[in-house]
Amino acid sequence: MEKLAVIFAGQGSQYEGMGSKLYDRYPEIRGIYDSLGKELTDISFCGSIDDISKTNNLQPIMIAFQLAVLKLIRAHKPELLKGLKSTCGLSLGEYSALALSEIIDEDDALRLVAIRGALMGKASENRSSKMLAILKMTEDEVREVLQSHPEFEGKVYIANINSSRQIIVSGEGAAIDELKDFLKSNKKLAKPLSVSGAFHTPFMESARSPFIEMLEETSFRAPEISYYPNVTGEKYDGTPMVHVLSEQIVSPVLLYKTFKNMVEDGVTRFLEIGPGGVLSTILEREFEGLEVSTIKNDDDLIELLEA
Repeated sequence: MEKLAVIFAGQGSQYEGMGSKLYDRYPEIRGIYDSLGKELTDISFCGSIDDISKTNNLQPIMIAFQLAVLKLIRAHKPELLKGLKSTCGLSLGEYSALALSEIIDEDDALRLVAIRGALMGKASENRSSKMLAILKMTEDEVREVLQSHPEFEGKVYIANINSSRQIIVSGEGAAIDELKDFLKSNKKLAKPLSVSGAFHTPFMESARSPFIEMLEETSFRAPEISYYPNVTGEKYDGTPMVHVLSEQIVSPVLLYKTFKNMVEDGVTRFLEIGPGGVLSTILEREFEGLEVSTIKNDDDLIELLEA
């Protein structure tokens, strides 16, 4: 029997009007946006991409979109979830995976990401910070560059290991710019990301302690399907979720390791819930013999539901 994994995107592929067509067309998701609140709903549906992309806005907006997509699939195309065995999410998307696996409910997912976004946004205000995608270099090669340049010590960190040759680094803005120039001078490909902070690094330490307090007030349940946390890349082993989710803020996202473990655990089909299709592209590039499908935006889902 085939095994399906539903995987959730992180920030970076957001777009103006995200979720608005779904809201107008399908009344059953309006409760999710009621929980999101009028201000954030208005930003999602009518705001500029700059307003949407602010960390404190984007995190709950994206989770609301992903939860809405999931709810509509369950209501209108449940066959798409046949064989569902596991889930994960990239960074922010991990909270949608937590809801899918029933570790937390929808309201707690929205509540936690709103707090998380506000805390991470505040931490980002303390200093200029950026993220940079380094392409066609391995993790070891990136580490060698950072370790051989003392000027990057304590200023630039590996934040995501997305694939065998896609590494994301975070750090102080000036140091990231210097690293980008160095890579370019050595004919290496690096692209700045449209995010507003040095996420998944020690720069987020000031967000972790207050977030722990919020996590301690949340009820967590055992997962109903296999769940793979960002911080380990391995099937969840029962470690207290307060530790898992607070560590995620300051630790690298081990996405490539997660995908390798899912495939080794027998997953043959992946469904990515976006926005965007970053995770699907990585899967198709890194692994053979998988069935990969993607819901990138409102129009993708409407076409799928009404086919």
